Amino acid sequence: MTNKTKELVAAGHALAKELHCAESAALVRELATQLDVQLSRSNALAAENAGLKAAISSIHQELCGQGFEVAGWHLNGDLQPLDSWFEENNWNPETPATDAFLAEVRAQARNEGINYAASRLAAAFNHGFVDKPLSEVYDVVRMILDTKEELANSTLPAADGLSGEYAEEFLEEFAAQIRKGVQS
Repeated sequence: MTNKTKELVAAGHALAKELHCAESAALVRELATQLDVQLSRSNALAAENAGLKAAISSIHQELCGQGFEVAGWHLNGDLQPLDSWFEENNWNPETPATDAFLAEVRAQARNEGINYAASRLAAAFNHGFVDKPLSEVYDVVRMILDTKEELANSTLPAADGLSGEYAEEFLEEFAAQIRKGVQS
């Protein structure tokens, strides 16, 4: 499949040179370039994955003979956490392609969550569940959507309360106040 993909990339660039319509040529050139980028990306991920699988196989072979268990491994009769094996063997592989891919997946998921939250607030207002002026609801929806740009390069989970903990604590405190009011 890799050879076929390389052929498609080359054919796309060649076709772009022959096309007389500038827009079509640009589109084909962009598609060929993106295909080439995705091929490089998938090759890097595959290489990292193969390395990790080989390491896992090696770890399994080494530890099976020494009483390897799911929870850990035996050393001189004591059960040690498996993490200690990784530390002792200085095994912390770098996986830049995987890290970049996962960061992109997280960013997409974060944006979907932000869009969902903003849409839910707008829908609640439109259906009469939010008793605030339109301008205030607009400002809050805009603020929610603006967080996509603000969080574009941040890490997960957010250190400033955007991980959801603040909202969960708010709900717990609010529920406690309601229960207290009901008991009075």
